[in-house]
Amino acid sequence: MNNEVPLKYFDIVDEYTTESAQPVSESEREPLARYFQLLITSLTNNEEISEEAQQEMAREAGINEQRIDEIATFLNQWGNE
Repeated sequence: MNNEVPLKYFDIVDEYTTESAQPVSESEREPLARYFQLLITSLTNNEEISEEAQQEMAREAGINEQRIDEIATFLNQWGNE
């Protein structure tokens, strides 16, 4: 898989940054974009995403696992808009 994350996922990170309870540092932007890419790709493939899968994706992307629940809530709200 290509390691370069498409810009559209950075746009999602920008939106998430405005709503995140915890500030997002510049060094977190690329890992967060990668995490959003992994999650959204799984969702578009109609894959069920368990808590374990979310944790694995977080580790693979290099994000703090404490962000998982907040990101899930963000994506649910974002998807409903």
